[in-house]
Amino acid sequence: MNPLNSTDSPAAAETAQLEVLASESLVAVTRAEVDVQISTAHRFPRSLATFKKDVLDAVTLDAETAESCVYYRPVGKKKNDQGQWEEQFAEGPSIRMAEIVAASYGNIRAGTRTIEKNERFVKVQGACHDLQKNVYAAIEVTEATTKKDGTPYDERMRVVIEKATHAKAYRDAVFKVVPRAFLKSAIEEAKRVAAGEGATLAQRREKAAQWLQSIKVPEARAFAVLGVKGWDDVGVEKLQVLIGLRTAIKDGEVSVNDAFPVDTAVANESTNPLADAGKKEVKS
Repeated sequence: MNPLNSTDSPAAAETAQLEVLASESLVAVTRAEVDVQISTAHRFPRSLATFKKDVLDAVTLDAETAESCVYYRPVGKKKNDQGQWEEQFAEGPSIRMAEIVAASYGNIRAGTRTIEKNERFVKVQGACHDLQKNVYAAIEVTEATTKKDGTPYDERMRVVIEKATHAKAYRDAVFKVVPRAFLKSAIEEAKRVAAGEGATLAQRREKAAQWLQSIKVPEARAFAVLGVKGWDDVGVEKLQVLIGLRTAIKDGEVSVNDAFPVDTAVANESTNPLADAGKKEVKS
């Protein structure tokens, strides 16, 4: 029965009517706010030249910022021309990069909201609206909140995962609206700075080794992932992969054990002597 037409409870009908009016008023206010923002965006259009300069200045502010702008995550293995198994990586602009882009692009609205969560997963919607071009994108990101054995994480860990999922949804929504073609030069410059332009290769390797030690990953595991035998084989390109993996771990894209698994080579098919260094770790 429609409460607005109810004669049994006038008070309830009046309350329902007030709720409907309040909801309609909120929609009207929100629409008016967006209309004003769109009008303002058309009056003060962005400059792509200024945007690119601002992004470039931000990502190269210092080495730490540059390192946080690009992530790498492992996507599997394949054989190289020599028949050896090598880890393959996906590369992309990170969550920090999305924040810099959104702040620099101008005339843009972006945000996230949790749309569903329980003990087993959390689903977050990210949305981004280019007010000037009237381009809108909404995406959903779902992350499991269970351990590898299927048992749920505790409440505190689920909150951490939810926050990381919000960050990923925000990033994905922003890069659905802002063309990545605008970011090529900034990303390349960020990688150059992150690799330690001006520092010696030995200094860069030492910094990478200190990071591995800080997350308690034996160098052997890192070497197996990179497909090298030691630090002498780690050049600028391999250092960029390590930096990208560090960013992915910080952003919650991958775990330490997923980035640096113990069984990083296929038994009896890789020439890497560390292939059988141990069995995969199992979280308790």
